Amino acid sequence: MKIFKLILLILVILALVAAGLLLWPRIKGPAQTMLSQLTADSSQVGVVATPHPACQPIATANSAAAKAMDDSYRQLASLPATSFVPGQVIIKFEADVGAELYRQSMLKAQTSAQKGQFTTLSAQEVSSAASELADLGITGLTPIFAPSAFPSSLRGLSAQEGISSQELEARSGSAYQLFVATLNPDRSDPNDIQEIQNVADAMTKHPKVEYSEPNYVAFATPLQQSTAFDIPPNRQAETPSFTPNDPFYPQQWNMIKLQMPQAWEAVKEGAPKNVIVAVLDTGVAQAADDLDAGSFVDGYNFIVNSTDTTDDNGHGTHVAGTLVQNTNNGIGVSGVAYYNAKVMPVKALDARGQGSFAHIIAGINYAVVNGAKIINMSLTAQTGSQALEDAINQARSNGVIIVAAAGNQGAAVGYPAAYDNVVAVGAIRCDETRAYYSNFGAQLNVVAPGGDNNVDQNGDGFGDGIAQQTFKADAPNTFRYLFFEGTSMATPHVSGILALMLSKRPALTPDAALNALYASSKDLGASGRDNQFGHGLAQACSALAQVGVNCNAASGGTPTPTPPTTPTTAPPTPPTTPTTTPPTPALPTPTPPVSGNLIINPGFEDNTGWIFPNTPRPGRYTTEKARSGARSALVGITNPNAAWFSYSSAAQRVDIPADARRVTLSAFVYPLSNNIPSCDTQLTLALNDNFKVIEQLSNTLSNAQTWQQQTFDLSHFKGRSIYVYFGAVNTNCNGRTT
Repeated sequence: MKIFKLILLILVILALVAAGLLLWPRIKGPAQTMLSQLTADSSQVGVVATPHPACQPIATANSAAAKAMDDSYRQLASLPATSFVPGQVIIKFEADVGAELYRQSMLKAQTSAQKGQFTTLSAQEVSSAASELADLGITGLTPIFAPSAFPSSLRGLSAQEGISSQELEARSGSAYQLFVATLNPDRSDPNDIQEIQNVADAMTKHPKVEYSEPNYVAFATPLQQSTAFDIPPNRQAETPSFTPNDPFYPQQWNMIKLQMPQAWEAVKEGAPKNVIVAVLDTGVAQAADDLDAGSFVDGYNFIVNSTDTTDDNGHGTHVAGTLVQNTNNGIGVSGVAYYNAKVMPVKALDARGQGSFAHIIAGINYAVVNGAKIINMSLTAQTGSQALEDAINQARSNGVIIVAAAGNQGAAVGYPAAYDNVVAVGAIRCDETRAYYSNFGAQLNVVAPGGDNNVDQNGDGFGDGIAQQTFKADAPNTFRYLFFEGTSMATPHVSGILALMLSKRPALTPDAALNALYASSKDLGASGRDNQFGHGLAQACSALAQVGVNCNAASGGTPTPTPPTTPTTAPPTPPTTPTTTPPTPALPTPTPPVSGNLIINPGFEDNTGWIFPNTPRPGRYTTEKARSGARSALVGITNPNAAWFSYSSAAQRVDIPADARRVTLSAFVYPLSNNIPSCDTQLTLALNDNFKVIEQLSNTLSNAQTWQQQTFDLSHFKGRSIYVYFGAVNTNCNGRTT
């Protein structure tokens, strides 16, 4: 365990010109919502040929397409009998108890055949680790976030892995406090949701429990049969500027609707595949011949706890194809973000297309820790969940955008889409009307093509679903090009457009990216944002132009893009903040002298300037030691008898003028440690606006117990905004503190 005391932090600017220094305040973006829906049905659907001017076919189906493509199949699974896992609840323990239980689980895993996996503690082991939990009626306790979900660089947490330690802090949040508890069947009926809810309510009242709730299930929702919508007034189709040579691209009317030909023209040359999109779904069948192995990174299977993420349903492969199907390769169809993105397959749904909230939460945490910038979710549930919302908020606080389908019930946007910090995606047909199944309401953000297999509005001989290569659930080894429909299909279109934007403009914050996406969407329905279409139909080329990428959205002429004023936002404060943590300060806008200190509250004498992230052991102001004045800042743990897995930090955002001649960071620290370097770490870092490490300034472990001055040259950050970060990591590997 470690303590790292800081005082009199000074950032000196020498020979600064008279230009004023502007410190940007934190800017809160608009609340977003998102929901994803799995659709899976094997019923035959009659196609109504309804040609429409807004759906002019690129070409009619040829004989090859007729043999390879199938519009008679929609993936619809029947509703499960229950919406929760029988006899289970999710528990979030208080930080100290959660850390000890997590440590015991990891120790057990290291000595068993389940090394690195989810390791269940027995009732006796739970009582031994935390005797106060003996009365909860738990027969087994399993951590939601397994050690195997961490990248190898985050598991050791040694002194040589300071950057990884900080990333663990920033990305994992309080995931280690979450467990799935198996209940004693003699004390409650495992199949009675009311009894399970009563047990969860009783557990929530326990002093060592933050909250408890049933382990709900997300599942597929069947579509109802419907007749075709009335034909709206004509809308002109865009003129493409790049046409892929994929033979079945003519059946992808959805790509024209999204301006994909123009967007591909703007991004395909020399494009790095530098944006990871996690697809939380049924897995991906990477054996499909129109999927490129270079379009994937390693993922995880939370259904069986393995690294085998092979799809056993077909839905996840279809979704992944919309994102990264091999494009312009002379085979099959195209994908929105093939040139710029890689998919991280996270299998959180089983062969039936359903998965527990525990699996979904684990999948979200895995994606965040392993570097995903976008999470695509195609699932829905009958109810909300505090644990699920916490995981979503933690992801957003780490700069990750979560996108999901609004749902297929033709009703209000469901969960998890209805949460803040989630982008809810609805579905349109080829004629740009709302698909009959698409959910709608105040939480809807944007729409994209979801299709309608009941009609053939573009006259290509197929129902107007979304075509991608996948397989039918009853024939997993036979790949075909299937037309699925649903908000599930609409969602990856939006994730793909966001991936293009982040690839070309990697410094975009989530708020800036989403504001640009919404501002550039094609207005449908009532003028402005409305509950049927949200901000409108996503437009790839216009969105790229909105963030300053040269993209010709119209036929003829090259528009001059006008990028919006992009706020540089600090990472949002996590939703649950301990009472010991002061509120995030509102930063003033001082005008510095020719040389001076850019740090606000350098001596920690008041509560301004500094942020203390909500971590297992939050940093804080203290009067225990002070070099001058009355206070300092403390990160780590001071009690030598209270060692437990924890980390804490203090940080401040600083705008460094471009005109500075030299920039120096000077800080006085008072290091304390009873541990060894292979266990604990004391860190000084420079972070970017996404709270990611851009330079490791100091990574040590010291027990000097005296004030020491640290000095670092930061002149190479002139003209940039950075966070100055001080942190301490305690692994409790030998019961000693730092």
